[in-house]
Amino acid sequence: MDRKNADKRPENVKKRFPKSVVPLVNGQALIKAARKNNAMVMATNIRCKLPVEGIVLAAMASRAPVMYEIAKSELNYTEFTPETFAAFIVEENERLGNTVAPFAIHGDHITVKTLDEVESVRLLMAREMEAGFTSFAIDASHMENEKNLEATSQLAKAVVEAGLNLEVELGEIGAKSGGAEGFTQPEEAKWFIGELGKRGVRPNLLAINNGSIHGTYFGASQEGIQLDLTRAIWEAIREWDVDIAQHGITGTSLDKISSFIRYGIRKGNVGTLWQNIAFGLAMNQNGNCITTQEKEYVKRPYRGIPDELWQEMVAWAAETDNRGGNVKKANAPFAPYFNVLPPVYKQRISAHVYEEAIRLFEATHSAGIADSVWEFL
Repeated sequence: MDRKNADKRPENVKKRFPKSVVPLVNGQALIKAARKNNAMVMATNIRCKLPVEGIVLAAMASRAPVMYEIAKSELNYTEFTPETFAAFIVEENERLGNTVAPFAIHGDHITVKTLDEVESVRLLMAREMEAGFTSFAIDASHMENEKNLEATSQLAKAVVEAGLNLEVELGEIGAKSGGAEGFTQPEEAKWFIGELGKRGVRPNLLAINNGSIHGTYFGASQEGIQLDLTRAIWEAIREWDVDIAQHGITGTSLDKISSFIRYGIRKGNVGTLWQNIAFGLAMNQNGNCITTQEKEYVKRPYRGIPDELWQEMVAWAAETDNRGGNVKKANAPFAPYFNVLPPVYKQRISAHVYEEAIRLFEATHSAGIADSVWEFL
């Protein structure tokens, strides 16, 4: 990245990383470049350090923009704080010499469940802004729509003033109550985005409940993203230039992911997949874990972390009652072990991540659009 482009970075990034030469940019530019090129930005939830090298290398090789994101909840069960997360992402991009693949750092699911939590969430967002985050997802979807509107309006002001990327959420991801099967409806999406606009808040993305879940599909459950509903919601909010953010992509076929773009989906979150790769878990061709009837995972001896370390994690999960999807909570206590793995394990994780990231960049049509990002900065 040359000095001219370095000057195009957001002010908070220049302040936090004044000597950096990696293209950490405003998340808005990634979304706009994806729209121009009929593509979708891949957003990668990072719960431990192991997958990041492979993603960076894949982004550089394919010249694909990417978002590195961490949810508010993930800050509670990983080794990261907002400050250490942003610093690590920048350091890895610097170490690997990335000057060609613009990226954003995104605060995923910045959750506020009651209006009483607004002030504490505001403080978290301020920390993330200062840490160098360039994209924010305010998630007040746990509340009724009116309270969601109120909380989102208040919290979005700082993002709007900074001119950074803003994602909002209507319809709790994976929820089973409200609406039709709990899904977000077009008329309420139009109301929500319209009311935000009246309050001076113009989000770039709307996350919706369209049938996806976070994490692993256990047992007979299957991926059920409702694309016709998604397009109807997108059509209802297009007058405000708002696109759809698709959460819960792990377990979805590449063919279906490739079709997302036609339904208004401009950003896709992939998180559990990278954890599965790091842990060395058996997966089907869609990246969903292969599990037993007791919801136990199958570990591949030739993948991911050492088998001995995995067995320690299994014992920990049983002892702490963190089986099933809650095995994700092992990321914090076992981070010291992950970070000192012998090179052979780190390298095989990076190689596996690289291949999966390339497949996703190709499926999202984002390979090759990196240069276009600079047009929107």
